[in-house]
Amino acid sequence: MRIFIVFLILFSLLSCGRGSDVQPKQKAGETEIADINYAKELDEIKKSLKGEIRIKLKKDSKGYSWEITGKDTQEILKANEMLRKRLNE
Repeated sequence: MRIFIVFLILFSLLSCGRGSDVQPKQKAGETEIADINYAKELDEIKKSLKGEIRIKLKKDSKGYSWEITGKDTQEILKANEMLRKRLNE
């Protein structure tokens, strides 16, 4: 009987000692504001770049990623560097 009580106490201490791995969710308003800000920055980047390039921005659980297509490789590389600098700030 004592072994059972000791086992029960140890089990309860170990199970209560662990913190939950659930991350707090952001408020809906905060995510909408962040999305609006990133959309504005993306529009600024598109306006500042000359030539015909297309930027497709994707948001996933890790952050942001993008696809850049166009005719001039130098403009594509320039746009990629600008996006990296602005989105990683």
